[in-house]
Amino acid sequence: MELSNREKSVAELKKEKQFLATGWIITTVILALAMLKIVAQTDIIIERTPGMPSESRLEKTAMDKGSQRAILWSVTAAIVQVNPENAQYQKEFIYPFLAPAMYTRIVRDIDASVTRLAQQHELGSYYMVLRNPGYLYDPALDRHFVICDVHTVNAAKDTAEPYVYEYKTHIENYRLVIDSVSAYPGDKPHTSSWLKDHKS
Repeated sequence: MELSNREKSVAELKKEKQFLATGWIITTVILALAMLKIVAQTDIIIERTPGMPSESRLEKTAMDKGSQRAILWSVTAAIVQVNPENAQYQKEFIYPFLAPAMYTRIVRDIDASVTRLAQQHELGSYYMVLRNPGYLYDPALDRHFVICDVHTVNAAKDTAEPYVYEYKTHIENYRLVIDSVSAYPGDKPHTSSWLKDHKS
């Protein structure tokens, strides 16, 4: 009787050992797959600025054009829409998007605008209104263009002047980095076709 009980117990132990070994193998495989997914993941869903498509897909070194457009509209608005009260906020807003050298230059421009408004001794500010089409991307130049009217407001006067903001960018670690910004009056962006037509 004791021998049969002992053999039964050994068989149960072997069965439990096999069950535990199988469980460990399955757990190890699941953990390995999860780690592989984390390491190989190259895209995330994130929203950063107003106007971004609701399900923007950003990858480590790529971003959809809708997201780039929304970021550039927001950065342009922050650069243009300056007054003595909001200048510090605008500088903080654009900081994550600009390369260091470009940030230094834009901050100098913002400070100059604020000084100019203060010297006028009037409550003044700037704001922008997008023109149609508002945004263009030229793949031949790899440049983005924001087309807008820049309004200067002081006392009872509101003057508008068409402007183009031209951006050179790259994507780095899931974010758009602006390497250069240039602004010029007019409503004609200097695209590759414009440059071809205006060769000297």
